[in-house]
Amino acid sequence: MDRLHQLEVFVAVADAGSFAKAGIRLRLSPPAVTRAISALEDRIGVRVFNRTTRSLAITDSGQRFMESAKRILADLDAAERGKPAKPPCRRDIWQ
Repeated sequence: MDRLHQLEVFVAVADAGSFAKAGIRLRLSPPAVTRAISALEDRIGVRVFNRTTRSLAITDSGQRFMESAKRILADLDAAERGKPAKPPCRRDIWQ
């Protein structure tokens, strides 16, 4: 699973306060959201949410991770907006 996708899903869940609402915003099924969060937690080795069938709360570790995740996503957006529409062609690179 794509690490960037996991970050996007994580931030959406944290912002929405719900797996279902995040799924609607991202146009993902609830199981897809659950899989992304589970894969993220497995990869980083901490639980980012305490969840039951009736509640969802971000953990302290999840809160710290969210600050980094939001910064990474904002940096990526800025980098993509700042890139030229067409990469420059340097013919002299091989000469």
